[in-house]
Amino acid sequence: MFWSKRHFAWLNKVGRLGWQILWLGLTMNHLTTLPAYAQGRTFRTADAIYDPDIHTALLYSGGPTDLGLPPPVAPLGGTLLLQFDKMGDQMERFAYRIVSCNADWTVSQLNPTEYLEGFNEYFITDRQLSFNTKVSYVHYRTELPRVLLPGNYLVKVYAEGYEDQLMLTRRFVVFGNQVGIASTFGSPTGVEEAQRNQQIQFNFNYGNLQVINPLQQFKVVLRQNFRWDNAIANLQPTFVRDFERTLDYQHFNLENNFKGGNEFRLFDCRNFQARNLNVAKLELAPKMNVVFLNPDESREGWAYNPILPDKNGRFWVQNTLGRDPGTEADYVEVVFSLKTAQAAPGRVFVSGAFSEWLLTEEFELKYFEEQQTYQTVLLLKQGAYDYQYSLLRPDGRRDDVYFEGTHARTRNSYEILVYYRPPGGRTDLLVGYKLF
Repeated sequence: MFWSKRHFAWLNKVGRLGWQILWLGLTMNHLTTLPAYAQGRTFRTADAIYDPDIHTALLYSGGPTDLGLPPPVAPLGGTLLLQFDKMGDQMERFAYRIVSCNADWTVSQLNPTEYLEGFNEYFITDRQLSFNTKVSYVHYRTELPRVLLPGNYLVKVYAEGYEDQLMLTRRFVVFGNQVGIASTFGSPTGVEEAQRNQQIQFNFNYGNLQVINPLQQFKVVLRQNFRWDNAIANLQPTFVRDFERTLDYQHFNLENNFKGGNEFRLFDCRNFQARNLNVAKLELAPKMNVVFLNPDESREGWAYNPILPDKNGRFWVQNTLGRDPGTEADYVEVVFSLKTAQAAPGRVFVSGAFSEWLLTEEFELKYFEEQQTYQTVLLLKQGAYDYQYSLLRPDGRRDDVYFEGTHARTRNSYEILVYYRPPGGRTDLLVGYKLF
C-alpha cells in the first residue's frame, strides 16, 4: 500500500469522507494482496495476474488506434507485443511459453513443434527501469514468436527456471482467411428488446475446406467489445446450404443478442499539469499522485446520449509530457465515487478492460450510507481509461445494465470468429475472423 504520513496530514483537513476513502484504500489493498482466483498460482487458460506486484499487462497487435491499443488478434504471420510492469526497482528474469488451446480454451493436444518453430521457451530480455516517475517499477516487453497455425493461444509468463512461479497469462488469437463472412445487424424480436438489444446475423461460405459434418466441425463465437466473459458460443446454424457450402445464422429467439449497453464513462489522467476529462481534483505529492474523479450517478432510465467517443471499454497508457509510455507513465491512485440514494441489491464493482472485466474484491466499491456514495481506490498507470459500474447479484448473475442502462443505438465493436476442426484434427483452427 502506497499511502503515507503525507496522506494522513492532508486527510485531517478534508474530514470524515477523506478518512473513509483512506480506510477504503487500506482495506481494499489488504483484501486483494493476492486475488482469490490467483491463490496458489494455479495455471488457468484465461487472462490472469498471479503475482500482486505485476500491473498493466498489455498484449496487442500493431500500434495504437482510435480505440486505444488493438486487441490481441492477429492474422497468421502477424506481430503481437507483450508488455507489463513489476513494482520495485529490481530487474528480474522472466521466461514464457506459448500454449495452444481449443475453441473453448481447453488446452489442445498439439505438440509445440506443430505450431512453433524451435524450442517452446522464450526469454524476456527487454527490461527497463521506470524513468522520472514517483512510483518505481521495471517495464518488460517482448515480441511473441509467430505461430504456424491459426487458432487460440495463451502466453504463460513465469520466473526464469521456475515454471510453477507464474506471473501472468494472456490469451490471443491468430486467424486465417479460409472462409468468407457476411454480417448484418438484425432487429431483435420484441418491442423492449428492439430498444435495448443488438442482434448479429451472419453467414459464411467454407469454400474448399474438407467438411463431412458442418454441424460438428464448425464452432462460432461472437464477441462484443473484445470481451471473452460475455461472448456467445455454441450457436447452431439455422440453415445449411450444402450445394453453396454456406452456413446461415439467422436466429429469432435472442440467441444472437447482446445488450447494447451504454457509451462508457471515461477519464483522462495523461497530464498532471492540468485537470483533464472527468477529473475533479489532483493531489500532487512527493511519493504518489492521487486522482479524484467527478462523482458518477446511475444512468439507468436516461435517454441515450452519444457524448464523447469512447474506446469501447479499453484504455490507453500515456504520459503526454514523456516519450515512452512504457517507462515514463507514472502510477497513481484513482478514487471512484458513485452516488446513489440507497445501496444496490448486490455487490458493486468498477469494470473495464483494465480489470479484465473481472468482478473481484480488488475492484469492489464500498457503500457509505451517510454520504449515499459508493467508493473505491485503484492503483492505475497514467493514461486514458474507459470504465463502467457493474452489479453482482446475490444469485451470482452479473448485471452491467443496473447502473448504466442499455440502448440499441450504442456504438459497440463486434467480432465473429469461425473455428474449424479438420477430419482427424486435434484442435480447432480459426479459419475466419471479422471485426465490425
